[in-house]
Amino acid sequence: MDIPWIGVSAALGSAASWAAGSILFKRLSERISSPAMTWVKSIVSVVLIGIALVFLGYEEMGWHITALLIGSGLLGIALGDTFFFEALRYLGAHAVVVLLMLGQVLTVVLAVLFLDERPTPQMWFGIALVLCGVTIVLYARMSDDEGSSHTRWRGVLFGFLAIFCMSISIILAKQALEAVSAMQATFVRMLAGNLGMLVFGMGTQQLKSWTQPFSDSRLATEFIFAVVVVTFGGFWLSLVAIKYTDVYIANTLIATEPLFVLPMALFFLKERITSWAWIGSVIVVFGIVLLVNG
Repeated sequence: MDIPWIGVSAALGSAASWAAGSILFKRLSERISSPAMTWVKSIVSVVLIGIALVFLGYEEMGWHITALLIGSGLLGIALGDTFFFEALRYLGAHAVVVLLMLGQVLTVVLAVLFLDERPTPQMWFGIALVLCGVTIVLYARMSDDEGSSHTRWRGVLFGFLAIFCMSISIILAKQALEAVSAMQATFVRMLAGNLGMLVFGMGTQQLKSWTQPFSDSRLATEFIFAVVVVTFGGFWLSLVAIKYTDVYIANTLIATEPLFVLPMALFFLKERITSWAWIGSVIVVFGIVLLVNG
């Protein structure tokens, strides 16, 4: 009888963890470059998930599945995460989180084009609401008197690049998930993204500059804490939610992330949150609810 509440609590915890991760990474982005954050984050995630797989077990995978996950990791982790961190640098955490909700829309469009899926009228209405809500939030952010509109447009550009890479990455991973567990798929994706960043760092001779900020033990501790929050708070709790409650309920509750990040951005980052930002965020969440329940 208590089992559904386990799933509901886990889903809300996952949404709060993703929001907290965005806040933590926003603060760290002021001191660490985006490629460095992507590279070190993937190293920590590979170690953490690798330890988990020691107990859960690792299954044999065919070359086709491996290739899909490697491509997904290079796009979603190496490129997508780097663009995400760069967007955080120029936009507020709340605006970036809301902007990334467009990834749900792009994923549906790509699924129509490449996986032959057919959205329902309710899902199309949800897509329209998400687009409307994101537009309101971004307009409110761009109209804010604080900061330069030029740098904010840079943030929007990097945000769209992150969405594009992450959405294609999800389409690739979805095909592979039919044959491998979510935990193992995440491990391979993280490993591929890490190796991709390693090759890039070696080729551009930036590895030394990437690791330099982490000589500060306090900064390194904060960063590892942020990765743990996202890896286990965000990812693992989402799996718990899906296990103990219906998928549509879990996805709906996890989609409330923009509502969690609003008060966090207000109190921890001192971001200016307008009434239009609240209205747009609510519209986005309602649109996502329609989308995941369509």
